[in-house]
Amino acid sequence: MSKEKLLQMQIALFFDKIEDRPDKLMDKIDDALGGVFDQMPTILPIPPDAPPEVPSVIMNSSNGIYNCNIARSRIDFQINYANSHNSISINIEEFVEKARPFASLIFGFKNITRFGLVGQYFFRNSDPLKKIQKKYLKNDLGDLEELSIRYNKRFEHNGILMNNLVEVSKGAYMENGRAQQFGVFIQRDMNNIPVDSLKIEDVISLIVSYQNDFKLSGIKGLVE
Repeated sequence: MSKEKLLQMQIALFFDKIEDRPDKLMDKIDDALGGVFDQMPTILPIPPDAPPEVPSVIMNSSNGIYNCNIARSRIDFQINYANSHNSISINIEEFVEKARPFASLIFGFKNITRFGLVGQYFFRNSDPLKKIQKKYLKNDLGDLEELSIRYNKRFEHNGILMNNLVEVSKGAYMENGRAQQFGVFIQRDMNNIPVDSLKIEDVISLIVSYQNDFKLSGIKGLVE
């Protein structure tokens, strides 16, 4: 098992209005992504008074790599890389290529007010708590059972105000059913402050401009 691992990448798009029939987007999404969702979709009878972010449509690939959840207020597309043997950088580039047609399709049907780009990573380490302390804390707190760091460094891109959230904590990971490994779990979440309407060009520009922050070179500095 490699020392570092990209576990998952996700793009989330938030609608300006409630979508009454999320199921109508299923076939269009599958076509746009080349038919990756080869498993029977799950359609849940969500009552109208349920929180609008609860998924009512769940689409999966039979190999467990691709996932899409459609709620009345948002849609999430995920690629799971936990068992991938490719480098983090190669996987990020693949994700960007899949995210382009997905985002373009949804923007063609819905007005999007907010989007998020999330990456989850695992760095194998025999003493993850000590590793986090050394990186982020001035004082040695001694033996700890738990430790998590979370911070947000906002930035602006083409007039769009963005959150850049980073979470670092102790984590565990099991690859292909092998013995459990312990290490440092990192999540990077870039998302914009909601606006009246986003343009697809803005979202693609953001993803392309900051994709290196999600590659190994941009993540390694958060733990080493």
